[in-house]
Parts: sequence; C-alpha cells; structure tokens
Amino acid sequence: MTTVGDPPWATPADTTPETVQAMQAGLTVGLIMTPRDKLMTCRPNDCIGCLMAKNVDQFSFLPVEQADPITGLYRITGLYRAERWFKEAPTPGESIGDDFEPLTEDHLIGSNAGILEFIKKGVERPTRLVVSGTDIVGLVCMADLHKLPVRAALFSVVTALEMAMADRIDDAWQDRPRGWLDLLSPARRKNVTDRIAETKGNDTFVSDIASTQLADKATIIIRRGGLVAGSNSQLRKDFRAICELRDNLAHGNDYASTSTSAESVSRTVATVKKFVNQLRTSVPSDAN
Repeated sequence: MTTVGDPPWATPADTTPETVQAMQAGLTVGLIMTPRDKLMTCRPNDCIGCLMAKNVDQFSFLPVEQADPITGLYRITGLYRAERWFKEAPTPGESIGDDFEPLTEDHLIGSNAGILEFIKKGVERPTRLVVSGTDIVGLVCMADLHKLPVRAALFSVVTALEMAMADRIDDAWQDRPRGWLDLLSPARRKNVTDRIAETKGNDTFVSDIASTQLADKATIIIRRGGLVAGSNSQLRKDFRAICELRDNLAHGNDYASTSTSAESVSRTVATVKKFVNQLRTSVPSDAN
C-alpha cells in the first residue's frame, strides 16, 4: 500500500511539443483521403445539370480535369463546388467552365501532412487536393472527419492539453500543494479527495491533480486566472466545447456528422492548440 512520502509508481507525463508531434506524425491526411481513382471528376464543358444528376453520392467538391495541350493527358486544374446544387437546380445550359476555382497552392496539401494541420484550417479550406511528390493522389475534405485516424488524432491532442493543464496547475501551486482544491465546488472537491484516497489505497496513485477530470482542471484554470489568456466568459465557452469534443471521442459518439459540427471541431482544435502553447509559456498575469 502506498504511504505518505512514497514516490508515485508511474513515470511523469511527457507533454513536450516534440513528444506530441512524434505521436501524431503517423496520423496523416494520406490515411483519410479519397484516392484519385475513386474520385468523381468533371471537365469544363460538362453540363452542370447532367453532372449533378450523376452525383448521387453528393460529393461537395469535384476536381476539374483538362487535357494537357502537349501530351493530351488529363490533369486536375481546379475544383468545382457542387454542394450549392444539393437543394436547388442549376441554371439550364450552364457548364462547369463558367464557374470553377482554378487550382492554386491553397488547394494543395501534402499526403504526409498531419490530420490536425488539415482540421485546424478546415473552416477556411474545407477541401484540399492531396499531393505526393509531383502528383495529385487524392482529395481530403471535412466530411472525412468521421474516420478512425481522425478520432485518434483528436483524442491525442485533447489528452495532451489535459496533461499540459495538469502540469501548469501543479507549477502554480508549488508552494501550497492541493491549494487548487479551494477553487472547486464542495461536491467536486469531495469527489477529487475521495479519488485521491482511493488511488493511494490501491497503489494506483500518480498525483493529486491526476485525480481531477478535464472539467475540474478547466474550472481551476479559469478561476485562478493568468494561466491562459481570455475573458472568463470566453474561456468557459471554449472549455465547454473542448469537454464536449472529448466526451464524444471517449464514448464513440458522432462529433462531425454535419458540416456545421465539423466546422465546430476545426475551431475547437485551433483553440486546443492555442491553449497548449499558452500553458507551456508565460501568459499575462492579469488575464481573467
């Protein structure tokens, strides 16, 4: 049985940026993209109405192909936003060439780019053409966020945030261990102290702060002030979104079943990464 003064059995959590980056290195957009040979493509002369009739799977964006004037081979030269016609009919006789986005660097992402890199900019760029070497090998979009590698990437970044929160709370109360308990409600305080006693009793104790939940750590950070920047009202809103995402991931629930919810995930990921950076560095002491 663990006694007072005994060192914890587990090693300290490693939440350095290098560790998190290494963990997520294998979770790339190449794992969730639709391969090029599975894509529905179109050409500038295609009739929009006819094309939409064929788009039974309702692909939101269609790669536009044009023949190379020298080789005669068809190459992707842009993207056509087809989702605008899901609820209304296109103008009769209008063709794809009248309105598509010419290919630019902003449309491209490397196949070895991290899933989180794509998600973070998902609101701005919901669809990207995936490049490997000099070739376009597929397409990734926000509709792919339901795939298993995405769930793993999201859970890892939320877990990294919770570990960074725990480290920062411990640092802030070095002179008064467990002082952070005063910031919790009586009910949550009792829950945490009971959990600490339980883990010490069965030799699973790691640290006091490890006995808190993500929502507890958020409450402590908000009420303490100065650990992350932002108003209390905005921080409460941000942490609610993070806790909701974490719960959906942990319980296998849908978290990106609509374009609106997928965009919410993108914003939450950006917030998580912002908070992790702030927790690892100093922020203004008057943040509240």
